[in-house]
Amino acid sequence: MTSEMDETSSEQMTPVERDTNERLEVAEIYRNKHKGRKFKNPRTAHRSIFSTCMARCENQQPFSGLKTSNTTFLDEIDRRGNCENCGRSRKFFCYTCHIPLPAIKELVPYIASLPCRIDVIKHPNEHDGKSTSIHAAVVAPEMVKIFTFPNFPDYSIEDGVVLVYPCDGAVPMTTMTTSRAAEIQKMVFIDSTWAQAKQIYKDPRLKALPCVVLRTRKSLFWRYQLGKPDSYLATIEAIYDAVVSLDERRRGSDADGGSSYDGSYDNLLFFFRYFYEKMEDLYFHKSPAV
Repeated sequence: MTSEMDETSSEQMTPVERDTNERLEVAEIYRNKHKGRKFKNPRTAHRSIFSTCMARCENQQPFSGLKTSNTTFLDEIDRRGNCENCGRSRKFFCYTCHIPLPAIKELVPYIASLPCRIDVIKHPNEHDGKSTSIHAAVVAPEMVKIFTFPNFPDYSIEDGVVLVYPCDGAVPMTTMTTSRAAEIQKMVFIDSTWAQAKQIYKDPRLKALPCVVLRTRKSLFWRYQLGKPDSYLATIEAIYDAVVSLDERRRGSDADGGSSYDGSYDNLLFFFRYFYEKMEDLYFHKSPAV
């Protein structure tokens, strides 16, 4: 009887609802499969549980509404090249020098300006090649700077600097006033695991900064931290959300009361979107047998 009801219910679903339901079922299977499992190599554990990350996304095409540039030229890159600055072998961009490779330099989108400058403080143990904050520095080199802890500026001599971090008393960006948003000239992000971020935040140069927090949403990052909520965003997701939120707070609502954001900064997610879709093609469809 229950089976018949489930069948009827499934038939009444729209294609989008059916896809979402299937993805959630796959996510549950993977959660049960890996529950309590101890991985020999935590750094590569994401390969085993990747489909959980993909399945937890309720939208089949989470980037469909973004105005990101076409990424098809990246598929045509079949071999690694050398960074024109350091000479190291890389694929699309140099994650050490934060520049695109010569072969695609003219094709990679360039964002000339953002609502404010962005500083990223990266934990020394955070592998450059896995850091998504590099994506922002590649497409917006004039606006994004990356530092390795503990070597970063003393922000006490600068005006309008805020730290994007959920400390006590942090102001939600969704409720920030227009005048306060206009005062922000630089946003600082910590690029690390959450355990490492707590240690970095103890630095007096950061503790003295006013904090802001982002709206809560599910991350799309494929290398998420085991045992942590799926609302823990990748650094590039946090940068994008913060930039868009700041732009919205400054502009205010449109005539219909909706967002006035026009997609100007969507290319911050250019590489993130490309890698996400590649990972989905490689892993998500290899779902376990029910």
